[in-house]
Amino acid sequence: MSTLIERFYTSEIMQVITSIGMKILYAVLIVIAGFLFASYLTGLIKKKAKIEQSVKDFASSFVAIAIKILAVITALFVLGVPAASFVTILGSVGLAVGLAMQGALSNFAGGILIIVFHPFRVGDYITVNGQSGVVQNISIFYTSVLTDDNVVVTLPNGTLTNTAIVNTSVAKNRRMSFEYALAYDTDITAVRNILVEAASKNELVLDDPAPSVTVTSHTAGAVNVKLTAWTVSKDYGKAVAELNEQIKLALDSNNVARV
Repeated sequence: MSTLIERFYTSEIMQVITSIGMKILYAVLIVIAGFLFASYLTGLIKKKAKIEQSVKDFASSFVAIAIKILAVITALFVLGVPAASFVTILGSVGLAVGLAMQGALSNFAGGILIIVFHPFRVGDYITVNGQSGVVQNISIFYTSVLTDDNVVVTLPNGTLTNTAIVNTSVAKNRRMSFEYALAYDTDITAVRNILVEAASKNELVLDDPAPSVTVTSHTAGAVNVKLTAWTVSKDYGKAVAELNEQIKLALDSNNVARV
C-alpha cells in the first residue's frame, strides 16, 4: 500500500516538474524566437524598405525594442503569470520607470520630432554645441555624429530638439569669405584683380555666382577688403584650405602689403 502511495506521489511530482519544465522551455523558445524575429525584421527594414535612411534607423530601433518587449511579456504569460496581476505590476513598474527615465522619454520624443520635421538627415553635416560632423545614425534615443577627426559623438535626441542646429548640407552651395587688412595706399583695383583671379583658378570655386571683392571698412592705417566665392557644400572645407594658401601666394608674388 505504501509503495502504491509513494508511486502516486512520485508520479504527481514528476508531472508537476514536467509541466513546469515545459512552460519554462516554451517561454525560453518564445523569447529566443522573438529576439531572432526582431533581428530579422530590423535587417529587412534597413535593406528593403524604400524610405529615407534616418527613418529606417529610427523605425528599426523602435521595432526591435517593441518586439523584444512583446516576446518577454508573452513568455511571462506562458509561465503562468496572471494577466490582471501582470497588468497591475506593469503599471506600477511603468510609472516608476517613467519617473526615473524622464530623460530617456524626452530623447524618445525628440527622436520622433527629428524624424517628422527633419532638421537634419543621415549624411548631413551639422554643428551642435560646438560638435561638428556628419550624421551617421538616428536611433530612437540618440543621434551619432562622425567628427572631422574621425571620432563618433553620441548626442541625446532630447537635447538636439532644444538646441540650435547648424546644418550646412541643406543648401547645395555654400559661400566662402576671406578678409584682408591692406596698407592704406594699396591699389584696390589691382588687389581685386589678383584675388578674383586666384579664386577663379581653383576648380572647386563656382563660376556662378562669380568671385567678388568688396571694401568692408577703413581704419586709420588700413583698408579692409573681403573676397567672396562660392563652392559646393560638400567641398567647403577643402576649398577654404586651398584658397587660403593660393591667395597668400598670389598676394606675396605681387608684393601686396598686409597690415
